[in-house]
Amino acid sequence: MKYHHGNLKEELISSACKICESSGHDHMSLRSIAKEASVSQTAPYRHFKTKECLLAEVSKRGFEELTERLRAVTNKANKATAKDRFLEMGLAYLEFGLEKRKTYDLMHSSVIDKVEFPELLDAATGAFEELVKILKELFPGISEKSLGKKCIKFWAMMHGLVGLLDMKIEPEFDTNAGLAMSVVKDDFRSFLDESLDI
Repeated sequence: MKYHHGNLKEELISSACKICESSGHDHMSLRSIAKEASVSQTAPYRHFKTKECLLAEVSKRGFEELTERLRAVTNKANKATAKDRFLEMGLAYLEFGLEKRKTYDLMHSSVIDKVEFPELLDAATGAFEELVKILKELFPGISEKSLGKKCIKFWAMMHGLVGLLDMKIEPEFDTNAGLAMSVVKDDFRSFLDESLDI
């Protein structure tokens, strides 16, 4: 084990991100992160006073990656209609939530008081602002009140869908839920498209 590192803080965050995604934030500890980073058990305390401080950094990285993905798909499709870009953002959100499920859980967990970590709060706001921007394009002249309602509706819908898809409800169980989910899985784009008319 070694105490010094080329960039100790970054190495600790990287190790924490790996452990979070492989084992979940419940199984993280400053000791396990030190072991993953191959540093002394006291090394993490040079940069993080508590486990919550490190969890906040992992969560912030998650929101930053989500925001980057949302921006990337809209920039890639910058000549597409606002509706098409909205659909691509929705698909990117689902992809992130399912690929990084344990990080996603931490990002939306109550174990971190986001108010206590301004940089995390800013990162979380960044992803939401991407939704605000695209909905303003989709609904020109929309009032702030209506815009807020639509943002919450779509945010809640996508968040819930990530959870439902992670349950792996399959049609072979021959239940209404399984059959309904199989329809959605067959064509996420159509599902998101129809949601705009609700």
